Amino acid sequence: MHIYLMARYTRYLEMQEVAHYLVALGHIKTSRWIWGAHQASDEAIGSGMLGDFERRLAEEDMADLCAAQVCVGFSEPPRAANRGGRMVELGLALAWGNRVVAVGGHEHVFHALKHVEHVLDTTALYHLFAEELSLYSTH
Repeated sequence: MHIYLMARYTRYLEMQEVAHYLVALGHIKTSRWIWGAHQASDEAIGSGMLGDFERRLAEEDMADLCAAQVCVGFSEPPRAANRGGRMVELGLALAWGNRVVAVGGHEHVFHALKHVEHVLDTTALYHLFAEELSLYSTH
């Protein structure tokens, strides 16, 4: 499966580990952002001085998200400080009809939608995808 990982940008190193594990299971990750150097500065966003670099980041994220069959979002504790780009990604994934899996707690009302799957942590995520691969390989 082609998988897009959605998480707060500061978790990109953790997402690299998740991506390596999923690739080892035979999945394809489509999230370029996790390899770093893919973040707009707070100053650019705060000043409204967004330009070609920031546009390219958004376009790459949207292309990667569009190429995914499954979008996996990693929740944050309630009221955690972040800029919210991953919420835009979640909204696009839901609007485009991608399969969505939420890792961690329920973060907002959209996590209550019936077609959003939930797993407790990355271990449960790995088990879910490993189990699905074994089902596909036996058919």
